[in-house]
Amino acid sequence: MTARRHAAALSLALAALPCQAGTTLERQAEADARTAPHQRLGQVAKPVLVHYVHLKDEFQTSPLTQGGMRQLRQAVPFCVEGRRRLGLPVNPPPSLPDQLRRSHTYEYAGPNRTITYSLNYHATMAEDCSLLEGISLNAKLRSTKGTCTIDITRKTARGVCDATGHADALPKPAGGDAPSLGASLAPLAADPRMAGQIAALRQLPGADKQAAGPRRTIAGVECQMIEPMNGIRGCVSRAGSFVPTVNAGRGMSLYVEFAKDVMVATDARFDLPLDPAIFTPYLSGGYTISGKGGK
Repeated sequence: MTARRHAAALSLALAALPCQAGTTLERQAEADARTAPHQRLGQVAKPVLVHYVHLKDEFQTSPLTQGGMRQLRQAVPFCVEGRRRLGLPVNPPPSLPDQLRRSHTYEYAGPNRTITYSLNYHATMAEDCSLLEGISLNAKLRSTKGTCTIDITRKTARGVCDATGHADALPKPAGGDAPSLGASLAPLAADPRMAGQIAALRQLPGADKQAAGPRRTIAGVECQMIEPMNGIRGCVSRAGSFVPTVNAGRGMSLYVEFAKDVMVATDARFDLPLDPAIFTPYLSGGYTISGKGGK
């Protein structure tokens, strides 16, 4: 099967996620039952090696989720009573989900590019007091070439969406993450003329901020916690034969916490041979592609 046909199978299978009203627990269960995108692809003669992580939300303890559930529990009986007094039809849900939103992310990273598929479940109350549920699926391809933003449900892609899925992108230069910084300073520290200045630099507050966190084991993989940066905490693994240069922390995030919302890895695999079509779901045909590199 060609790469384009594999991309078609991947995209069509993922796009079959209607956004409509449905039985509460069935729709939420559907989101959880979705298989990872790469499981829709077959074997090819020339696979590419990728690192893969599936992150699932732990929103049950989130203040935002808890507050939303309290509001919904209060809103449904209030809606029913108000509409019945007005003689209007009501259709209250027989049950409520345990949380109003649920998220799964499937990240695939090569040495020079990363694509992240995001599957999100959400529930809101409709005018007749029923529960409206929806499932959306999007993806974002990133590299030094730029970004391609993909709406798999609507079959649109915009940005730098080339025919190779950024396969020829240059690796991102070493940045300010702690391991890269340490590696760049090592030759200077070995020079007796600079050793004192480098030692003083390393003592500055925050100089080793990302490396200060403890190590954890998540989904059977060891990672290192990084302290809050722009409000985000994480646990990054640099396992495998290469380190993704595009990702934050130059590794694979197995834990992400932002504004008390937490995502945790349930599966992590390194040096996984996959069809390159995992990076190009927009080549399935029928997509509207706009922006630089659209073909």
